Amino acid sequence: MEGILGRWGYQEIATPTFEHLELFTIKSGQSVIDEIYSFKDKGGRDLALRPELTAPVMRMYVSELQNAPRPQRLYYFGNCFRYERPQKGRFREFWQLGAELIGGSRPDSEAEVIALADQTLRSVNVVGEIHIGYLGLIRSLMDKIGIEHRPVVMRMIDKKEREALAELLDDIGANHLGLLELIDLKGKDALDKAVEIARDLGAVRAQESASTAGATSGSSELAGRASARTGRLVSAELRIDEFRETVELLEAYGVDFTTDFEIVRGLEYYSGTVFEIYAEGLGAQRQICGGGTYELASLFGGKETSSTGFGLGFDRIMEIVQIKDERNPPVFLAFTPDVKADAAKIAKKLRQKVPVVLDVMGRGLGAQLKAAASAGAQFVIILGRNELDSGKLVLRNMLTGEQESLTMAQIEERLAEHFKYL
Repeated sequence: MEGILGRWGYQEIATPTFEHLELFTIKSGQSVIDEIYSFKDKGGRDLALRPELTAPVMRMYVSELQNAPRPQRLYYFGNCFRYERPQKGRFREFWQLGAELIGGSRPDSEAEVIALADQTLRSVNVVGEIHIGYLGLIRSLMDKIGIEHRPVVMRMIDKKEREALAELLDDIGANHLGLLELIDLKGKDALDKAVEIARDLGAVRAQESASTAGATSGSSELAGRASARTGRLVSAELRIDEFRETVELLEAYGVDFTTDFEIVRGLEYYSGTVFEIYAEGLGAQRQICGGGTYELASLFGGKETSSTGFGLGFDRIMEIVQIKDERNPPVFLAFTPDVKADAAKIAKKLRQKVPVVLDVMGRGLGAQLKAAASAGAQFVIILGRNELDSGKLVLRNMLTGEQESLTMAQIEERLAEHFKYL
């Protein structure tokens, strides 16, 4: 996985396991204290075990790299800690692999980072279901909801609490804003429909602006506020064009994805395209990656800098790989004693493409076949002097009992197709 990140031009960095508590409360609010391990050290300083790595990386960027040429491409791998109830796929200590592209153009950076996340997963034969969303229009809609309700609304969208969200919008008189209609949009035509919603709401705001200006008999202050509200929607619609460019670049990268306006990540510092990647076999905790465009540098005393990044839940990735290994036990290479050295050479070549187990117990051919059956192997390659001289090895399917005499090239192709390792 780290090899993929290096080939894309990303450099590894490391940050301390301990950080000042303020680093995370600035980023996520005081409520985060209930979710992390925090304490006072012997000097009376408030410290925390890092719950994630984006904030430490941005702190380091502001401190050490802010005057370096941009963009900065950085990646990291480290352990993190959260104070929460352990469950399948969620641990109090976990490992995170991630990347940050700091200071690039938004559509270009967004497409690169999402494509990189996809390729990083594929490097370990994990193909995830990618959902991408766009926050610009949602932010504009929530300007009228009121700042006191915005965090609650974003959290409800992120947690997919649809009924509770509908009730809240009804209670605060905001059910006419089209928010529910927007987060319902998914699939190929979602972007075009979102543009229609933006245009419709722009027209509504324009009418509000005109009526407000008339009612105030030329009050420049209120007219200006109405004009500003309309301007924010126009800006949001223009930013949708940036999101469209991101989508087109992802298609150029060959990334399969679903446009999904319900993806919001639930955090205030995200500002543009956001995305999540899901995998099968993990139960309710099926999200294995999340990320998007954000601005954090200014919170830590630096210049305002747009960045795009992602974090992979490494423990969940390993769980998926383990599940795959259990479903696809390795191939056994059974051999007679007189071709032991040749068997080792063949196993070495095959292991470049498929998992292979070679007997090291000095067992006879029959005992090796029994060991393969006990291990649940689906395929066994049988090698003796006759097979070696003829250039054709025996490939036996242990589930069906069928076997064929095949060349090495044919065996490699057959097994690679089964394991999908090529």
